[in-house]
Amino acid sequence: MNHLAHLFLAGEDDDSLIGNIAGDFVKGPLADRYTVEIRKGIQEHRRIDGFTDAHPSVGAFRRVLVPEHGHYARVIADVFFDHFLASRFEEYAGESLDAFLLRTFARLDANLHRLPGALGVVYPLMRDQRWLQSYATIDGIHRALSGISRRLSRRPQLQLATRHLVDSRDELELHFRAFFPDVVAFANAIRSGA
Repeated sequence: MNHLAHLFLAGEDDDSLIGNIAGDFVKGPLADRYTVEIRKGIQEHRRIDGFTDAHPSVGAFRRVLVPEHGHYARVIADVFFDHFLASRFEEYAGESLDAFLLRTFARLDANLHRLPGALGVVYPLMRDQRWLQSYATIDGIHRALSGISRRLSRRPQLQLATRHLVDSRDELELHFRAFFPDVVAFANAIRSGA
């Protein structure tokens, strides 16, 4: 899962939101580095990623990408998940993407001083450059994958994968639709103590 999906799956309290978005920016054991609730959100993020990796529809989704993109298929799939969520956000959330992000960013803005790791630097860029809103478009996904490629040592040109959002869209969206309700139910179960 990528940034938008983790924000969407986070709990209602600010620490859950911070922890769930921070999961990609915090590595290794958590020990006592953060508050109990932020650690819990990071652990939720990690459990959601584990659930995602094991889901059969996610495996089928990635198999579409593997022949051309090898082990980068996982990274590409995570970004594509945010595309499918953003492009039909109101269907999944019952509100517009802009309304959700306005509320979510207000909560994160109030906690800027508490954002762990590199998230404190990345989050303002994410907000101000409208990364998450751009995920609704193929051009936005192209830019996101280009940015990821620049940060990887091998410069893999991940943005070329956006052709699959045209050529293989129906198949990929079918797999996403089979997976996403399951991960929502899993995230809700985690928070309810299951």
